[in-house]
Amino acid sequence: MTENSTTFVYLPGAGGGGEGDLAELAAGLDFPVSFEPVRYPGWQRSMAEGFSAEILLEELAAEIERKVPSGPIRIMGMSIGGHLGYTIALRLQAKGREIAGLCVVDSFMIESSKATAGWQGRALAQGMDLLRKGRYMTFARFIRSKAWRGLLRLGGKPLLSLVGRVSGSGGMNTLLARDAMADQELSMRLLIVHLAPWLKELDCEPVPLIAPVALLRTKVSARDDLSWMRRCPYVSIYEVPGTHETLFEAENIGEMRKAFGAAAMEFSRAGAAALETPA
Repeated sequence: MTENSTTFVYLPGAGGGGEGDLAELAAGLDFPVSFEPVRYPGWQRSMAEGFSAEILLEELAAEIERKVPSGPIRIMGMSIGGHLGYTIALRLQAKGREIAGLCVVDSFMIESSKATAGWQGRALAQGMDLLRKGRYMTFARFIRSKAWRGLLRLGGKPLLSLVGRVSGSGGMNTLLARDAMADQELSMRLLIVHLAPWLKELDCEPVPLIAPVALLRTKVSARDDLSWMRRCPYVSIYEVPGTHETLFEAENIGEMRKAFGAAAMEFSRAGAAALETPA
């Protein structure tokens, strides 16, 4: 961790990554912020016998404690990482750890592992936006990503079961080693399959997180504000421009930085107050 900085443990979206966006987000702030990314398991781990959402949550909570062995904990979760961050914060708090802040970035509610309504229109708009900006290499990666994602969704459980049967032979490792995009999409798909049933039950009887929370979300995700307010009674909501896919684009990063900076400053004060409070 960076000395004298406000440090966040970062839980990414299902696709992982995002460290470049985080660096850009922190670069323009008036005070130092650093991030400790947490990695999700790859498809091999997700296919292991007995693996479940509960085991994943236990492993992620343990990883966060290793990264922050003492003192206040601040968590930032992007997309599905926001839901994980909320649940893990509750678990760590129950163990006596101080949660100085949870920053949730555009984490919309997920009811199943199926594609959300209107995904075709959003994908078309995203692709057209990349072409308008002349980002042809990014557009090519985007098309490959959508192609693999569509194949995995179309194949459903039978395809995932087939992958599981042949993975032990080593052939699947060799095949996916040649295509990082396929490896990433398979890992993401399996992660969502494991987590979707758990997410569906998460708000049946939500446990309130008694800690400062900042929800940075786009206009489209406003429909889920009430769910986040039930989970987090001390939530501050910041509406940011753009879409789920363009939050960190040049035209939106300024407003994202402003909202995140306000949240980080609040969390920094909360952490300082916790350290000053006698046990």
